[in-house]
Amino acid sequence: MPSIDVLLMEEDAMAATAEVPAATNTAPKSFSLFPGAKQPGEQYVKLPDEQKDGWLHTHARQTILVEPQALYELWSKQEAYPLWQEQVVSVTPLGAGRSHWVMGNPEDPDGKRIEFDSEITEDAPGEKIAWKSTAGDIEQSGVVTFHARRDGRGTVVTLIQNFKINALENAAASTAKRGPRQTMVETLRHFKELAETGEIPSVKNNPHGPRGLSGGIKAWMYGENNPTPEGTQEQAASTTF
Repeated sequence: MPSIDVLLMEEDAMAATAEVPAATNTAPKSFSLFPGAKQPGEQYVKLPDEQKDGWLHTHARQTILVEPQALYELWSKQEAYPLWQEQVVSVTPLGAGRSHWVMGNPEDPDGKRIEFDSEITEDAPGEKIAWKSTAGDIEQSGVVTFHARRDGRGTVVTLIQNFKINALENAAASTAKRGPRQTMVETLRHFKELAETGEIPSVKNNPHGPRGLSGGIKAWMYGENNPTPEGTQEQAASTTF
C-alpha cells in the first residue's frame, strides 16, 4: 500500500499545478482537473483510484467557496461527522486524537452496526488532517487537504482514502448500498453543501412519479435511498472538538 507520505507528495504536486504560469514548451498536455489553468502536461499528477495488493485507493475533490481555516475547523469537529457523512451513526472522541466510530443506517436503530477505532496521524491547522484505523471492523487510512486557490475562488478540498478491500466489502454489504468511491463523492458533496449554505438539501418525502426500470436500477446502484444527513451549521457549531 502506498504510504500516506507518498500520496501527500502527489497531492502537493497536483495543488501546485493550479498556480504555475502558462506553459513555455510545446509538449502535449494531459487532462487537467483545473480546465481554466494553463500548465505543462508533465506536471499533472494523477490522484489514486485503483485496487492494488488487496487495497482500494480512491479520492474525491471539490472546490468550496469558504476559506481553508474555516473548512479545517469544520472537518476537525469529529462529533459532528454524522451531520454530513452518510452511514455514520456516531463518532466519540477518546482523547489524544483517537476516536471510536459506529457506522450503519441512522434511521434503523435495530440495523447492522460496524465499529472501529481511529487516530489522527497528522494535523496541520488550516492545511491537512490525516488518520488511520487502529482496531475494529474496517482497516483504512486517509487524508484531507485544504488548498486556497490562487485566484481567490475558494478552497480546493481533496479527500484521499485507502481501504482494505475484504473488510470494506463486508462492511459495505452490511450497512449500505453505495460503493466506496461513490460514498467519498457524496461525503465531500455534503461537506461542501454544509460549509457553503449552512444545510444539506434533501428530496426526502418529495412526491414523484414512477421512475421505471432504468430509474429503479440507478437508484439501487447509486444508493439514492440511503438516508441523507440533515445537519446544519448551527448543529455543527454546537459540537465540541
